[in-house]
Amino acid sequence: MPTLEPDHAFAAGILLLAVLVFVGVGHAATESEADALLAWKASLDYPATMFSSWNKTAPVCSWLGVSCNAAGLVESLRLRGLGLGGTLDELNATALPALTTLDLNGNNFFGAIPASLSRLRSLAELDLGSNGFNGSIPPQLGGLSSLVGLRLYNNNLVGDIPHQLSRLPRIVHFDLGANFLTNPNDYLRFSPMPTVTFMSLYLNYLTGSFPEFVLESSNVTYLDLSQNNVSGPIPYSLPEKLPNLKYLNLSVNAFSGQIPASLSKLSKLRDLRIATNNLTGGIPDFLGSMFQLRVLELGSNLLGGAIPSVLGQLQMLQRLDLRSAGLVSTIPPQLGNLGNLSFMDLSMNQLTGVLPPTFAGMHKMREFGAASNKLVGQIPSALFTSWPELISFQAFGNSFTGKIPAELGKATKLGILYLFSNDLTGSIPIELGELVNLNT
Repeated sequence: MPTLEPDHAFAAGILLLAVLVFVGVGHAATESEADALLAWKASLDYPATMFSSWNKTAPVCSWLGVSCNAAGLVESLRLRGLGLGGTLDELNATALPALTTLDLNGNNFFGAIPASLSRLRSLAELDLGSNGFNGSIPPQLGGLSSLVGLRLYNNNLVGDIPHQLSRLPRIVHFDLGANFLTNPNDYLRFSPMPTVTFMSLYLNYLTGSFPEFVLESSNVTYLDLSQNNVSGPIPYSLPEKLPNLKYLNLSVNAFSGQIPASLSKLSKLRDLRIATNNLTGGIPDFLGSMFQLRVLELGSNLLGGAIPSVLGQLQMLQRLDLRSAGLVSTIPPQLGNLGNLSFMDLSMNQLTGVLPPTFAGMHKMREFGAASNKLVGQIPSALFTSWPELISFQAFGNSFTGKIPAELGKATKLGILYLFSNDLTGSIPIELGELVNLNT
């Protein structure tokens, strides 16, 4: 066997030492990660068998909810909906340098979100949604420069939304909904968020006018500011600033003024929800030309005026809410052209005339409401043979006359039937006994 020259032997020794050092470092890093995760596990409440795989006799990469990268370092920690309780106080972020995903959604975690999570420099997805976290959002999270998704919704978080979060350079999904967050004294310290496509701040304590930094986040396609106390007009510049909107929910706020005509320029909009505000000026005709709409919710406003017949052109519409909008008119028979409609609520207005027989053309109808109006005439029997999916029919508080249609027995999925406070006559049809799903 040939022998190595002294120089070659020295080089080979150095190479072997380097390999051993590399393997040793990798093993030490894995041990460090294991120790960190086991220390955190010891601080948690969890179902008895949940963490049976989390022990030193098994490789970390085989543990429940743990995934590793090619180098054997922990890359992902996904523990959704496992009934875990406790805090994040004992989670050593510095021991997880390669972690890109931390998903604890749908558990029972509580306490503050620790600022130390900002040490997870590789983190791309942080999902702490649907837990019981409280306290304020650490502004240090704004330093997570790799973050793409931030989901903190449905917790008990309080305080101002940190302006530092608006500087996350790669953020796409931004969801702080269903907390107790407040807006700062002004939004001047906030930056536009041009990478965001999904933005939800719903069900918080936001006040004042429409947030300017939201308007400047030009690539947003999904925007939910509902259930706050935002006031003032709906910005006329909204379509110019946010031209890619597909979903817009501003319901349950304090917006006032008219529905701006500029909204007709939102050619990609599928969902328009602006119910429960202080909007006035009637239902504008331009809505009838937004043929791509699937959802139109205008109820619980001060709109007044008539129901435009042009709404019957919205062939893609699946949901129409005009409840309690101060409407004074008859019901346009053209609405019967809405063949994809499954939900319609016209209740609590000042609608007169009859229920149009053309409504039999809405073959996908599931939930129908026309209660507390001034409607007259007979309830069209053809509705109940044409609406096989009907589960709710509410027409109480009107002046309907004639008999209760025996055809109601054909609506076999019907669970809610409210016809009280009308001028109906005759006996209750025996066919109603076929409605086995009817709530009593």
